[in-house]
Amino acid sequence: MAQNVRLLTTYQVINAVEEMRANILGCKTAIAEAKGRQETAAHDVKTIEKDMDEFSNNKDSKLAELQKSLEKLKKSLVKDSAAIKPLQQEARDAKLDAEQCGGDLATAKESLEEIDSTLQAQQEKVVALQAEQNRTKVSRL
Repeated sequence: MAQNVRLLTTYQVINAVEEMRANILGCKTAIAEAKGRQETAAHDVKTIEKDMDEFSNNKDSKLAELQKSLEKLKKSLVKDSAAIKPLQQEARDAKLDAEQCGGDLATAKESLEEIDSTLQAQQEKVVALQAEQNRTKVSRL
């Protein structure tokens, strides 16, 4: 029964590790997507700055238009950066959890090996005691 409990615990740890791996992959994907949006926004900012230089003849109207666009892009960049920070923290937390589960799994495997060897030794003792009991019965007869 103890072996069944150890096996169940081992399977639970394995399942937890798999869940953590899936969470880490999801976080990495979300971070990559957010970084892509951030790069796009940075590219747009550069394009707008270039446009500002090209339209120096029509400064007032183009400048106001470009400043509005630039402000929108900056807000978008700030928003994307804010979205990345919790995802990065979540990825770090998931990585730590995965490492801890890995340690727990190693400990569970060691315990299982100890239990297996103890069980085998106990079974050998039982067989030896049964053999001794049989010899004692035969000698009494």
